[in-house]
Amino acid sequence: MNGMNVWLAAVSLCLVAGSGAADEHLYLQNREPLVPKPYMELPLDAIEPEGWLKYQLQTMAKGMTGRLDQLYPEVVGDRNGWLGGDGDGWERGPYWIDGLLPLAHILKDPSLRAKANRWVDWTLNNQAEDGYLGPVPFASPPEPEPGLQRGRRRDWWPKMVMLKVLQQHYMATGDRRVVRALTRYFRYQLEELPKTPLGHWSY
Repeated sequence: MNGMNVWLAAVSLCLVAGSGAADEHLYLQNREPLVPKPYMELPLDAIEPEGWLKYQLQTMAKGMTGRLDQLYPEVVGDRNGWLGGDGDGWERGPYWIDGLLPLAHILKDPSLRAKANRWVDWTLNNQAEDGYLGPVPFASPPEPEPGLQRGRRRDWWPKMVMLKVLQQHYMATGDRRVVRALTRYFRYQLEELPKTPLGHWSY
């Protein structure tokens, strides 16, 4: 996706430069005392790909990005912790959705959106009372299974990947559940970080 990011950045720059400034009602900008952002990120489906770029995205949709759940069900299938299962519960599922969700919205593909939304919906609908977000931690260390990352479910790192996914989902849909969930999660994080710093579970 590096080529696509460069292309989107170039188009964004042209649009912003052509209009004089980004519309403050459509795009979020840093408020003082934060430094203003030099570039504005466009919503996921603001640009419709054509030509070689559309072909590349369609190839991704037909390949591993669009079909990883069929090709690698042991890790990103129904047992995944980000779907409420007892299987893999660390970073691999969120990394897949981090690519699948924007692809689904850029291509306006309902089947890919449905795949990505399963993960988003589970994450938003199963937030703990204290604000914790993500796979339900095991009461005791789980039995190891070859090829699965079942432990460290409270680790901060996989949450960061899923936070990016939720941000993309919000940009594409305006789903207010994301704002509520992230607000609660960051309060939880603020309380927990002094006791369990970022490197507590993994370096």
